[in-house]
Amino acid sequence: MGTNRGKVRDVTKMTMIRIGMACLAGSVIATVWGGFAGGVHPFGDSLSLLRLLAGGFCAMLMLVMRGMVWRLALGGTCVVAMWTTMPLFLNGSPGEGLTLYSKNIWFGNQELPALAADITQSGADVVTLQEVSRRNDRLLGMLAPTYPHQHLCRFSGWGGVAVVSKYPISAETCTQRRGLAAAQINKDGQDIWIGSIHLPWPFPYANDTAAKAVEDVVLSLEGPVVLAGDFNIFPWANSVGQLQRAARVQPLRPLRPTFSLQGVPLFLDHVHAPGGGQVTYRPGLGSDHLGVLAEVDLIR
Repeated sequence: MGTNRGKVRDVTKMTMIRIGMACLAGSVIATVWGGFAGGVHPFGDSLSLLRLLAGGFCAMLMLVMRGMVWRLALGGTCVVAMWTTMPLFLNGSPGEGLTLYSKNIWFGNQELPALAADITQSGADVVTLQEVSRRNDRLLGMLAPTYPHQHLCRFSGWGGVAVVSKYPISAETCTQRRGLAAAQINKDGQDIWIGSIHLPWPFPYANDTAAKAVEDVVLSLEGPVVLAGDFNIFPWANSVGQLQRAARVQPLRPLRPTFSLQGVPLFLDHVHAPGGGQVTYRPGLGSDHLGVLAEVDLIR
């Protein structure tokens, strides 16, 4: 009698383990595929932040899950997750059309002289800045000798977004709320729109609505467009994809973390250009974000 009870307990335990593993596998698969639904609901873009991690879990679960159906589902999901993220981590090809420095300088930055020196010494043609606040906007004056042409959209006391350039600015625009400062420069006879981006955090915050406002402005711009800044979301998210399609641009590589949230590395700052290009990363210099130095290719 006792033996039978033990067998029943063992069977029940194994059944519960299998149910738990099935629930875990189903959740991981749903996370990856749900991350492609940002166009349906912005929660999808929030899920997309977990795509790379969830894809890795799919690979591990393939080793322990029983049943061909589960293994095929996990394997296919893993391939999709990795295919849509991992190429961004590979090195890009340097562009020759433009050099750009992008930086969320942090509204309370106290290392402005060091930051100004790093930007100036980088040799960048144009600079995109985010979180230009009333506490740190003297950085614009420090940069003025090298970058005398400046366009600032001051959305709030801390949330200004700016483009500063070695070349004259012939046109400029801002979104109504924080999102984009765009300036058209002329380099070597070519008109180029430079967009400095600062979007809110993803859902439940307003990343998607801000991105849509930026998209509406970008669609009205004529000529090549370069978008750079703090997108507050990863480059494979739907909101970023909408901007890429509107501006006809692609992300520069290699993608690296630029911000740490309680020790979790996040890929928030990136650059997008017609022909792609290559980026390197600059130190924080008083900011909670790394800088991004881009060699941009303007030819698709």
